[in-house]
Amino acid sequence: MVDTAKPRTPLWLRLTLLGSLALNLLVIGAVAGAFVFGGPEHRALRDRGDPVPVFIRALDPTDRRALRQDLLENLRDRARDRGGMIEDFRTSLAALRATPFDAEGFAALLGDQSARRAQRDAIGRAALAERIAAMSDAERAAYAARIEDNLDTLADRARR
Repeated sequence: MVDTAKPRTPLWLRLTLLGSLALNLLVIGAVAGAFVFGGPEHRALRDRGDPVPVFIRALDPTDRRALRQDLLENLRDRARDRGGMIEDFRTSLAALRATPFDAEGFAALLGDQSARRAQRDAIGRAALAERIAAMSDAERAAYAARIEDNLDTLADRARR
C-alpha cells in the first residue's frame, strides 16, 4: 500500500512565513496610515492652531529630552490636577444629562476646563522659553534655521 500522507512543512518554514506575513502587514499599515493621515511632515499642518509644536519639533533631541524633564519637574502636581480634570468631566456629564439643560452652566464648565488647560500650556511655554534662553547664540541660530527649513518644507507641500 502506498503512503499518501502529505509531508509536514517544517516548523522553521512556517515561522518564517508567519514572520513575513506580519512584516508585510506592518508595512501596509504604515503606508496606509501615511496616506490617510499625511505622514509626519503634515503633522504641523494638523497642529496649525497651536504654533508651539513647530518650535518643539525643531529642538534637537537632547533639548527635547531636557524640555520634557523640565515639564515633568514643573508638573509634579499633575496627578492631583488629573483628578480635578476627571471630576470636571464628571460634572460636565451630569450637566449634559440634566433636564432642563443649562447651556450657560455647561459653557462655564467648559471655560473652567479651558482655564485649567491654559495653565498647563503656560507652564509649557515658559519651559520652552527657558530652554531657548539657555542656548548659545550659535545654538539659537541653528535652531532658527531648523524652524525655517521646516516652514519652507511645509510651504512647499501646501502648494502642491
